[in-house]
Amino acid sequence: MSAALGNWGMDNEAILLQVRDGELVGVGSWVYVWLRPSTDQPVIYVGSTGVPPVVRTWLHLHDDDPDVGRVVARYPDAAHEAMDVLAFSVPRHLSRSAVKAALIDLLDTRGLLSDRYAGDQPGLLTPDGGASPTAEWMADQVAAHSGPARPDGR
Repeated sequence: MSAALGNWGMDNEAILLQVRDGELVGVGSWVYVWLRPSTDQPVIYVGSTGVPPVVRTWLHLHDDDPDVGRVVARYPDAAHEAMDVLAFSVPRHLSRSAVKAALIDLLDTRGLLSDRYAGDQPGLLTPDGGASPTAEWMADQVAAHSGPARPDGR
């Protein structure tokens, strides 16, 4: 099955979203990182969700409830600053909250959390040791995406 879905970076692809008993199913579990591109301490927020990351990102930007639109509520510059969001699928055998906690701790240890970081603080949860390799890989991806700062700030 294929269909053009507009300018979403998908050529001739369709996305099947299944709703069963009033709930989305099969969308997975995600941990995502909001970054200011090409800065030394890029991470302004780390979150987790059970809905497609594009939906959660939109809600963070546009929902007036500060508990739902919490990125803009806590970091208002996200509404107009260039931001990147990296989303990572969490393996089924791992706890989403454990992976998120381990990732936050690793990003803090590596000095990647912004001084304006607006998410859960490091050390709040005791990460599950089984989540460490996954969180380590995610932290590597964040570091690789961040790269060195460029003179033009982009």
